[in-house]
Amino acid sequence: MKKHALPTALLLLPLLASCGTGTAADDAASDGPPPGVGGEVHWTYEGAEGPAEWGHLSADFEACSTGDAQSPIDLPAHADQQATGHPTITSSPTVGESVDTGHTVQLVPESGASTIEWDGAEFALAQTHFHVPSEHTVEGEAMDAEFHLVHSTEDGRTLVIGVLAEEGAENAAWQPFVEGAASPGTADLSLDVAAMLPTDPTYEAYEGSLTTPPCTEGVQWVVYATPVELSAEQIAVLDEASHGHNARPTLPQGDRTPYEGTLALSR
Repeated sequence: MKKHALPTALLLLPLLASCGTGTAADDAASDGPPPGVGGEVHWTYEGAEGPAEWGHLSADFEACSTGDAQSPIDLPAHADQQATGHPTITSSPTVGESVDTGHTVQLVPESGASTIEWDGAEFALAQTHFHVPSEHTVEGEAMDAEFHLVHSTEDGRTLVIGVLAEEGAENAAWQPFVEGAASPGTADLSLDVAAMLPTDPTYEAYEGSLTTPPCTEGVQWVVYATPVELSAEQIAVLDEASHGHNARPTLPQGDRTPYEGTLALSR
């Protein structure tokens, strides 16, 4: 299993108390600067416009520096606290189109691709994108990639399902996404969320933020504990499409405690 150790300095970015503006669902519609929220502001993953400086690039990005519930975080191998109940993901095979945001490539599905019932609310899949290497780490180590399945409710709440990926066998379920990443603008890409998820239903959950500007907080994170496998060739395609590594370093956990549970899957 190929993992990436993160420099200690990147694990210690300071945060002060605050929270983002607007709703996370609005901001999560794309992985680049959303319309009306810092859309004119250029940001990157390194240097003077990198993660450590995002909060100073625009007033809309203030939460990136001052928020106290930011993502990603370093996750434990096993969470001590256990969830009650079994949230359900309902999935139907569909198609989508790949879109290059300038920071990643996302696959935007037709309606009905996936919903998840969480805390009495229904979240519908809005888009799926990736980061190389993974943004969430496990015991301080990053995986080769991480997929984010961004879901939202009609009233603007956001839930992101995180799927970690490590080098191994070729993954047929993720291949249409990989092909779309290689050729942005491709339409009618097959999307079968049920097949794309890890077979182990165990997850770790916590409340955090978007991992890109404006870093809006109030996002429910549900990260699968077991990674999926991708071939070296598939990972190389994602790496090429990422415009250089596009992973925000982990942020302090603070007083948040990730908890563990299992997801039910329905077709």
